[in-house]
Amino acid sequence: MITVESGWDATACRLEPHYRYLWDVRSNAPFRRITAAESASETAPPDFPAPAGVGRHTEWQHQQTSFGLLQIMGAVARERGCTAPFLTTLCEPEIGLEYGCRHLAHYAFACRYLERFGWAGVCRAYNGGPYAAVHNTNPEYPQKVLAALSGQWPQS
Repeated sequence: MITVESGWDATACRLEPHYRYLWDVRSNAPFRRITAAESASETAPPDFPAPAGVGRHTEWQHQQTSFGLLQIMGAVARERGCTAPFLTTLCEPEIGLEYGCRHLAHYAFACRYLERFGWAGVCRAYNGGPYAAVHNTNPEYPQKVLAALSGQWPQS
């Protein structure tokens, strides 16, 4: 997965501005459903909370950014318990891998996707969320991971 996600670049970061599943750090629950206009905005809505010492707009942008070796989304890291600033945390291999593995384990075991959909379903969920696993919306992702594992890239 690291090969596919970041090419082993621990400092890899990618803004994904249309990521809509943000986390409310104050209530430790999903943030309300954001609108398409809010999703496209570079600034946070007035009710978007940020941790102490982090600006609301910075938190907004960083929750919509994937970081590190496993390209863990900032919002997903918050959901899995990360309370530190993202850039200095998730790009440290040990920490980024911890949160990426927590996310992978969540789908594999807590959601029982390994049992229900096999490793391909777990990979799809990791990359595209639960809908992707259930509805097989990104079947190419598990193939890329398997190809990277075997050292061969699929023809595309």
